[in-house]
Amino acid sequence: MSGGTLFLIPWHIGNALDTTYRAAELVRRLDLLLVEDLDDARFQLKLCLGVDAGAKTLREIPEEPSPRFRDELLSALQGGDAGLLSSGGVPGFVDPGAWLVADLRARGAPVRALAGPSVLSTMLSLSGVEWRQHRDSSFTFAFFPGCAPGSREEEAFLAVARRPETILVLLRPAELARCLALLRAEVGPRPVTLFFDLTKPPGSFALADQVRTMTCAEWLGVLSRLPWDGIGDLALMVGR
Repeated sequence: MSGGTLFLIPWHIGNALDTTYRAAELVRRLDLLLVEDLDDARFQLKLCLGVDAGAKTLREIPEEPSPRFRDELLSALQGGDAGLLSSGGVPGFVDPGAWLVADLRARGAPVRALAGPSVLSTMLSLSGVEWRQHRDSSFTFAFFPGCAPGSREEEAFLAVARRPETILVLLRPAELARCLALLRAEVGPRPVTLFFDLTKPPGSFALADQVRTMTCAEWLGVLSRLPWDGIGDLALMVGR
């Protein structure tokens, strides 16, 4: 299949200065950008790059597979390149877009990814785990589902929590207490590390870039004393 390429463009996860030079140059060059949220994309383009989003075509990518959206993109790619711009981290990992990557690759359309910041790689780097050692070389990544107690999704998460390897979890701050309460019965005294607002400016977030480790029971005892009004994002790691 001839035509343009869909570039997967990473974005910073908290500090605008972490936007890569290559990502910035590509965003400036491309006329068509696929994004998760139009308003946020316009803001980010102006904030980080001084780019007028009005001079570009921005398309909001559907969360679920859309043959119509795919066909429109394939048609647009006949006229040149396009970019899938993450709202934070790398496209298709937390942001929507994985379905589109798989669909385009199955049809022979060129898809290329740029390297960039990722919340997962940042957590791995800060974990303190010696990943080179054989016994510590595996981990499980999971989302904590915002679902009803006793649901199938909750049971699936608890099954993950029972695994003996390191477990990395993304979740919303409002769900932390419930997550810890569920984990407590499964992981017991295993260390639980919280990563607060990774890479974000300290002046804007109360615990920016801080990493703290306790047991589930200890965390549950101090949660009410944390400065929740100044916490934007967090992630969690259950150690061995």
